[in-house]
Amino acid sequence: MDYKKIWERIKAIISSPNTEWDKIAAEPNDQNEMLINYVVPLVALGAITTFIGKASLSEYTVYQGFMLAITYFISMVAGIYISAVIVSELEPGFNIKQDFGGTLKLIVYSATAVFVASIIANLHPGLSFIGLFGLYGLYLFWVGQPKIMKVDEDKRVGFVLISALIILAITFIINFILQSIFVSSAT
Repeated sequence: MDYKKIWERIKAIISSPNTEWDKIAAEPNDQNEMLINYVVPLVALGAITTFIGKASLSEYTVYQGFMLAITYFISMVAGIYISAVIVSELEPGFNIKQDFGGTLKLIVYSATAVFVASIIANLHPGLSFIGLFGLYGLYLFWVGQPKIMKVDEDKRVGFVLISALIILAITFIINFILQSIFVSSAT
C-alpha cells in the first residue's frame, strides 16, 4: 500500500479537483485498487480516531468505543459499495451508460472530503464542526461527475442530488442497524 500516493491524491482532489478529476478519469476502473488501497486505509484511520474519541470519553466504555469504530468502518465501506450499485442502476434513467466501475470511482474519490473530515472530527466532540468540511464532497461529486459519468447538463442537478441522497441514506441506514446490534448490546 502506497501511503504517499494516497496522501498525494487527497491533497490534489481537495486543492485542485478539476485537474485531479482529469487524471482520475484516465485511470482504469480497478474496483479492488480503489477499495483496498484507498477507501480501506482512510476509513480505517477514521475508525481508529472514532475509537480514540469515544473511548476517551467517560460516557463510553472502551468496548463501546471499539464497537463504534467497527460499525463506522463497516458502514462506510459497505455504504460506498452499495451506494455505487444502486446509483449505477439508476444511470439509464438519466441517459447515462450504466458503468459500475465509473460510478464507484466517482463516489470513492468524491468521499475523500468526508473521510478527511471524519478522521479529524471523530477525535473529540469539540472537533465535530470539522465534519461540515465533508460537504465539500458534494462539490467534488459535482466537479467529477461530468468527467466520469457524462450526464446531460439538464439532468446533472437531479443526478447529483439523487446520488447524494442515496449515499447518505444507505450509509446512515447501515450505521444505524449496526449500532443498534453491536453498540446497544454492549451496554
